[in-house]
Amino acid sequence: MPKVGLFACFSGGSNTGSLTGMAALEVVRRLGSDAVGVCSLPAILSDVPRQSALVRRIGKFIVVDGCPLNCARKIVEAAGFTPDRIINLVEDCGLKKGPPLEYSDEDLQLAVRAISEAVRAED
Repeated sequence: MPKVGLFACFSGGSNTGSLTGMAALEVVRRLGSDAVGVCSLPAILSDVPRQSALVRRIGKFIVVDGCPLNCARKIVEAAGFTPDRIINLVEDCGLKKGPPLEYSDEDLQLAVRAISEAVRAED
């Protein structure tokens, strides 16, 4: 069971939405699944019992949104959960929203650093 859960936008509609998912997976790879895990937005929105129970047992979680629309945060809150921390790649990291595949490795590493730091702060 991870100590911190991540709810990431994972949208392919923009570069920043794509980066949330890729960065979240990279953070799990680097920090390990005991420290952090990716939680499913569709599962909690659909009230899948196993996923909802898992989120309650994790205790702390971070929402990673790609842009100011804050879709992931809105989904998490609509499902009745309050995030311990919210990261928005546009607002907090200064990334510019654009077409889905227009991002650099530097953009990805910036997102990974921001998420990693938030995980460590919650751990």
